[in-house]
Amino acid sequence: MSFASSVRQFFEELFYSKLVEQLRNDLLFARTDIDRVRQDKDQTIAELRSEKAQLTARMMMYETKAGLRAPSETPTKPNFGVDFSATLPKSRWQIIQEENDARIAREEAEEATAKEKAATAA
Repeated sequence: MSFASSVRQFFEELFYSKLVEQLRNDLLFARTDIDRVRQDKDQTIAELRSEKAQLTARMMMYETKAGLRAPSETPTKPNFGVDFSATLPKSRWQIIQEENDARIAREEAEEATAKEKAATAA
């Protein structure tokens, strides 16, 4: 065994048990802290849910007293008087494009019929 390994072994024997004990304590404290934070989070969520239920019940009570809405009635979607499904009017550019496409299709059809007549005549 070399001198360096014997020195290393001496220090491991001297400090190893204290180091392991310190690491175990740190791990225990970390786990305890994580469990505490998790419990705080769960408690906060439970409190918020109960508060939400109380507020919802109170709001329903006020709405029924004011005659705004029956508790069993579900809210409907608002109607703003505009039909958004209607098609938009065509722009000037779209009209010009459609006229141009129709003219090109008509010219191609005329060329095709002229070629057919020339092929049948020959």
